[in-house]
Amino acid sequence: MSDNQEKVGWPVLHQYYRIDRTRWLGMADDARKGAIEEFRNALTQCCTEEGMQFVALAGVAKSDLGIMAVHPDLKRIQRLGQQITSTAFGSCLQPVYSFLSMSEVSEYMSGPSEWAKQLIEDQKVDPASPEFGQGMERFRERIEKYAEARVHPQLPADMDVICFYPMAKRRGEKDNWYSLEFSERKRLMGGHAKAGRAFAGRVQQLITSCTGLDDWEWGVTLFSHDLKSIRDVVYDMRFDPASAIYGEFGEFYIGTRLDPAEIEEALCL
Repeated sequence: MSDNQEKVGWPVLHQYYRIDRTRWLGMADDARKGAIEEFRNALTQCCTEEGMQFVALAGVAKSDLGIMAVHPDLKRIQRLGQQITSTAFGSCLQPVYSFLSMSEVSEYMSGPSEWAKQLIEDQKVDPASPEFGQGMERFRERIEKYAEARVHPQLPADMDVICFYPMAKRRGEKDNWYSLEFSERKRLMGGHAKAGRAFAGRVQQLITSCTGLDDWEWGVTLFSHDLKSIRDVVYDMRFDPASAIYGEFGEFYIGTRLDPAEIEEALCL
């Protein structure tokens, strides 16, 4: 595999549904029982499929059920949506919102030259010293790990509160993100990232790109142990100039991780 191929991100799918209760309750009791078992098995298969990262969600406000999936193969992602709705219970699901994106490495990620400059100018490290070479090697290891986590993400399994929202950068007549010089955009995003790092351990985020794939530019998925942490990180980061001046946000969807064994209780089926 070439270096360029290794840097290609994975497709990421978010889908949200409402349950058509009239249609569901119109089914015979035996049919509903069989439909629940069929759907539970379908979700379990997705959760355990090799290469598939799959999360089922019990919607809190704007949906009853949601799914999130990450897989290297777009064709598998396409079939997944059909697999969900082709079940008997799936025929009672009404789509509320869907979003297709892909994982990526941020274009604003720091490079070796910037780190070298920081070592020399800020930390006063002699570029001819062993300490300089060691510092550069640590930087390369750290940045490679970061890039791998962004382009080939691993979803956390121990955070059960999940928030998703789409966003874009403003293109207004006065405040246009894309009219800024790259160096200024990078500076602003550096401050934005610093604000987000204050929530390390409380919130894990996945930023995915959808330019040309969906109606927005990025999708943001936040994972946490509690609802307050989601609220806090979004609130605090909106004061950062990259968001306060240039951020545009879509609707927010909140769900809790759904164990397939608990779908009957969680969805009141």
